[in-house]
Amino acid sequence: MSTTAPSPGRPRQSRAFAVWLSLLTAGSLGLLGCTPLQQGGTAGPTSMPSGAGAQVPVQTGPLVTSSPLETVQSSSLSPVYFLGANGENVFLYREFRQAEDLGDPITTAVSAMTRLKPRDPDYFNPWSPAAKVGASIMDGSVITLDISSDAFKANVDQGIAERAVEQLVYTATAAAANAGLSAAENPLEVVVLVDGHTGYRAFGHVELGAPMSRNYALAAPVWIIDPQEGDTAEDQVRVFGRGVAFESQLSWQIYRLEGPKDTGDGELAKSGTVSINAAMGETGEFEFTESLDRGSYRLYVYQEDMSGRTQGRLNADSKTFTIR
Repeated sequence: MSTTAPSPGRPRQSRAFAVWLSLLTAGSLGLLGCTPLQQGGTAGPTSMPSGAGAQVPVQTGPLVTSSPLETVQSSSLSPVYFLGANGENVFLYREFRQAEDLGDPITTAVSAMTRLKPRDPDYFNPWSPAAKVGASIMDGSVITLDISSDAFKANVDQGIAERAVEQLVYTATAAAANAGLSAAENPLEVVVLVDGHTGYRAFGHVELGAPMSRNYALAAPVWIIDPQEGDTAEDQVRVFGRGVAFESQLSWQIYRLEGPKDTGDGELAKSGTVSINAAMGETGEFEFTESLDRGSYRLYVYQEDMSGRTQGRLNADSKTFTIR
């Protein structure tokens, strides 16, 4: 399969990050970058859907039980997390994006998170562009971020505010792991300062300053890593992602569209199931490849309700792509 960007979901050879890796042993707390930004995020829901809890989403499908750190990549792309509304829930989803290099991978990714629009129209970004972002890492364990207060302009409720802060935590830790600044066996925590101070209430709801780690319950239960939204391939599509499922199996559907801007489901072209390489109810990876005729398509990967109470797609993620 040939796509418009490297497949970010797989382990690859690391770039030379000697300058960053030296931070692990030195335990440096020096500010790595503080760079003015322009551009803006994207509008999305300002409140949690009716019936969803502020801390843990309510749903009929299984929840994620872990959120492992990213593996070291050779790609120049930055891991950036966004929020995605999914039925009565709002989850965290990742895209690998081109971002302006601001001098270190954590600052680059976090800065991009505050200003980029997600490629996938199902995702949204509650952050506003931050005029300044700084980052440091100590002993590969604690990331300290310093963000200007203009990043918190959005008027959102408690549930979205909590998820936005987790979006920040996930992005910072992903960037560190992706760059080889921390090992999987060394759990990362994130301390967030705003204009150099602790105690700021993010979006008026979440007090910052104490160490935070990933809340795995907010990670997407089904998440397509490849293809990314809008990718182009030749002859076949390679689907790769992460998820959790009943009986370690997810379902998938591919619909043929009238064109890349077709917002409908179109005509069902292929469907099937795919296994997850993890025990039932645990998070794992899935992968499959399908040959397709030239055209535009929409892919769904989702959980099925094994109780039979609904025939709908549970916790579906979707991507639109083109075969040329």
